Amino acid sequence: MRGAEDNLYTAGVICAKVARYSERIHHPDRLLHPMVRTGPKGSGQFAPISWDDALDLVAEKFLAAEARHGSEAVWPYYYAGTMGLVMRDGINRLRHVKKYSGFHSTICVNPAWTGFIAGTGKLAGPDPREMAKSDCVVIWGTNPVNTQVNVMTHATRARKSAAPRSSRSTSTRTVRCSRPTSPCWCGPAPMAHSPAR
Repeated sequence: MRGAEDNLYTAGVICAKVARYSERIHHPDRLLHPMVRTGPKGSGQFAPISWDDALDLVAEKFLAAEARHGSEAVWPYYYAGTMGLVMRDGINRLRHVKKYSGFHSTICVNPAWTGFIAGTGKLAGPDPREMAKSDCVVIWGTNPVNTQVNVMTHATRARKSAAPRSSRSTSTRTVRCSRPTSPCWCGPAPMAHSPAR
């Protein structure tokens, strides 16, 4: 699977997880039907069951948790993955009707968005495609090399276009301009390994 080169944001680059999507979908060991554990937890002993039986089992467990501890004992946890809005957010209908525990979006998004809003005052940011037009690029509080490959593509382009105008240091986390009035790259320097301090 390859990214579309004419897409201005991805520019043909997709993350390793998505790049191997076809391999996972067509893998001979892919799970294709529900399984129920038949042995002790961790034993790896499972048996196939029907979809109806699987849904009944999940519903029974939800009802038992509600009866014993209240409806907030059930905490729907999910993330987008490869799902569309209906598949991903459809669980919220069940959560609202049953009064299950709720939180905004996901465990990953909640602290990130809250921190971003606390630091900047609102949830907004520049379009990564405009990094190359910036006088200063700061990448803070994220690991785009591993988690935002498309952002890193644009950051790398911005750094290359700023290279003639700035001096770069690979031993520190910041890059200082050679002239204070010139546009510069002000993001983290590339580090193969983060040394222990």
